[in-house]
Amino acid sequence: MNVSIFTPTPQFANDLCDVVRIFWGGAAFSINEPGGDVTVTHTEQVRDGVRFCRMEMTGEYAGAYEKSREVSENSLLEKRFHKRLIKQCLYEIMKQAAGRTPPWGSLTGIRPTRLIYEGMSRGLTLDEAAEEAREIFDIQPEKAALLRQIVEVQSQMGEPKEKDVDLYVGIPFCVSRCAYCSFLSGEVGKGKQLPPYVDALEKEIAGTLRLIEEKGLIPRAFYMGGGTPTSLSAPLLNRVLSAVQPFIDKAKEVTVEAGRPDTIDEEKLRVIRDHGATRISINPQTMHDETLRRIGRRHTAAQTEAAYALARKCGFRHINMDLIAGLPGEDLGMFLQTLAWSRALSPESLTVHTLSIKRSSLLHLWEAELPEGAMVSAMVDAGRAEAESRGMRPYYLYRQKHMAGNLENVGYALPGHACLYNVDMMEETGHVMAVGAGAISKRVDPAIGRIERAPNVSEISQYIERTDEMLERKRALWETEWAREPSAASVNESPDA
Repeated sequence: MNVSIFTPTPQFANDLCDVVRIFWGGAAFSINEPGGDVTVTHTEQVRDGVRFCRMEMTGEYAGAYEKSREVSENSLLEKRFHKRLIKQCLYEIMKQAAGRTPPWGSLTGIRPTRLIYEGMSRGLTLDEAAEEAREIFDIQPEKAALLRQIVEVQSQMGEPKEKDVDLYVGIPFCVSRCAYCSFLSGEVGKGKQLPPYVDALEKEIAGTLRLIEEKGLIPRAFYMGGGTPTSLSAPLLNRVLSAVQPFIDKAKEVTVEAGRPDTIDEEKLRVIRDHGATRISINPQTMHDETLRRIGRRHTAAQTEAAYALARKCGFRHINMDLIAGLPGEDLGMFLQTLAWSRALSPESLTVHTLSIKRSSLLHLWEAELPEGAMVSAMVDAGRAEAESRGMRPYYLYRQKHMAGNLENVGYALPGHACLYNVDMMEETGHVMAVGAGAISKRVDPAIGRIERAPNVSEISQYIERTDEMLERKRALWETEWAREPSAASVNESPDA
C-alpha cells in the first residue's frame, strides 16, 4: 500500500505516518507528492480561538473526518495539542477505512503508562486517569485496565529519590545473532575482541564509580545486559563484576542477564552468584527447537531446562524468563505449549514480548511479514492469563513500532519480584549511569520533566579506542546546570505516550 499524505504541517509528517501504520503496517509514504494508491489530504484553519482539522481520503477507502479543539495560549502545550488533534483526526478516518478498532487506539508511543501518570499529576484518581486515557485515545477497556494494574503495582515499589542512580553495564556480544534482534551486538566468533573490550570496560567503570561518588549519588539498581553477558568467559565475567562490586554492595537489586541457555555453565553461574546477583534472566523465547533454529538461536529446549536446573542448584531464587508471541512459523497452539512448558520451570518473573520486525533485524532483511494480528493478540492474552494463574501481576509495559497486532510487551512478576531497574528505565523516573558500547546514560529531573542523555558509541572497536571520551560525556551530563523550567521535550512528548 502506497499512501500520499498532503499536509500543511510537514513537521508532523512522521506522526501521521505512524498513525497509518497502526492499520497498514507495511505502508510506504510520500509527503505532499502525488502517486499513492490512497491519498490523504489534511486541511485546517483557526477561527475565533478554535483550530479546525479535516482529513479526507480518496481512492479505494474514500471518506472524511473533521475534529476541532480550542487553541492553548501556552505555546508548548499548543504544539502537543495540535499534534494530537491531527493524529486523532487521521486515526478516525483510518478506522473507518479499516473497519476495526486497534487495541491501543490512536496511541503510537512506547510508554502508555505515562498517560495515567500525567492524569494523576492533574489530580485525577488512578481509576479516573485510566478512564480518561481510554476515552481520549480510544484504548480498548482491557488495555486501559492493564495500565491501571501496572501503575498500581509500580506505586508500591517506591520511586527513585533525587540522588538515587542505577548502573547499567552493557556486554554487546552474542554467540549468534537472533533473526528478530536489532541491537548492535557483535558475534563472539573466536573471542579476540573480548579481552580488550573488558579492559576498556574496567576503565570506564572505574571512572564512572568515581563520578558517582563525587556527585553524592546513591546506588539503587544494577543491571548487566547485552547482547549476552554470559558470552564472556567466567574469568572475564569475574573481572567485570569485580570492577562494579563497590556499587553492587550498596544496590537494592542486582540483575545479570544470563540470557542464552547455551552460554551458561556452572562456573559462570557461581561467579554471578558470588558477586551478589539477586536476579538473573534465562530466556528461551520458545520451547520449539524448530523455531529456535529458524530464528538463529543455537540452543534447544532441553538446554533451557538444564540451565534452569543448574541455576536452582547454584542457589538462584529469582529467575526471569522471556517469551515471544508471534515468532515465525508458530501458531496459537504452539505458544500455548510453550506457556505450559514454562510453568514447570517456575520462573519468578515472566516477560511476554510481541514480535516486532525492526529495520535493522534479519527478519526485515529476509522480508518476513508480521503474523496475523488476531492470532498474536490471542497469544498475548494467553500469556497474561498464564502469568496471572501463577500469582504474577503486570508491573511494566512498553510498545514498539512494527509490532505484530499493534500490541505490547509486558513484564509480570510474583509479589516482591518486580524489577526496579525495568521500571526505572521504562518510566524514565531515575538517573542511569551506563557503561559499555552502545550504552546510554540518562539524567532525570522529574520535577520539571527534563531528561538528558549521554550515549556511548556503539561500534565496539571505536568504544575501545574512545573510552576516555565516553567518561567525559557522562561527566558533562552531570555537570551541566539546568534551568528550573519544563523542557520542550517533556511537555510535547510525554502525555501522548
